[in-house]
Amino acid sequence: MENSTDNFKIRASQLLWCILIWAILASCWLFYYSVFARQKYMELGNKIAVRQGTYYAGRGRILDKNDRVLAWSEKYFDLYLISSEEDQNIRNMALHKVMEILPDAAFHRVKDSDFLLKREIAPDKILELEPLLTKFPDLKILPRTERKVVDYAEVRNYIGRVEFKDGNQHGVSGIEKDYDSILAGTCGIYEVMLDRHKNWVQGTWLLKRKAISGNDVKLDVSLDEIKTGVK
Repeated sequence: MENSTDNFKIRASQLLWCILIWAILASCWLFYYSVFARQKYMELGNKIAVRQGTYYAGRGRILDKNDRVLAWSEKYFDLYLISSEEDQNIRNMALHKVMEILPDAAFHRVKDSDFLLKREIAPDKILELEPLLTKFPDLKILPRTERKVVDYAEVRNYIGRVEFKDGNQHGVSGIEKDYDSILAGTCGIYEVMLDRHKNWVQGTWLLKRKAISGNDVKLDVSLDEIKTGVK
């Protein structure tokens, strides 16, 4: 009987020591991660959850000497199905729901599993699509900016072309290139937190740098002079 009691005390003592050692180790790990490693893992978590992006500043217009606008920028909104990992049935269901709002929507592959569904969505249709964007996280409405020029071949050649670089339009030929430093603005920078579907978390958008729009350029020639080659 005495031996049995002694064995019980030994085992109880060993168990208490094990619990004590476990508690000390757990406390040490907790202290380490909450104090010494806290900043490291916060930065790592931010890298996963927080993304930085740029938004278009707005390029200046080009006008002739009579203040007629020759070149300007217009913004459009397009609907995409981006990097979907869902099966074909889910994709078809998403497209079916979209077509109830946009009857002419259709799959147009742009790369890998990314599809363009509809270009140039009207503002009222964007509001109608909003509930679908929540239900189908891979549906995205993305902005697109196009540079427009008065529709004459001579004017288009004279004005030149632009290309997107670092979030802004920049001139690569003609007047667009010659006056690029005046026309091009400075794009804005923002930070936003994303959920597991890479959607913006409401209320987390933070402005880091305000966009500065470019300035207009007024030429010393008229539209008619450009069309006839008299410059």
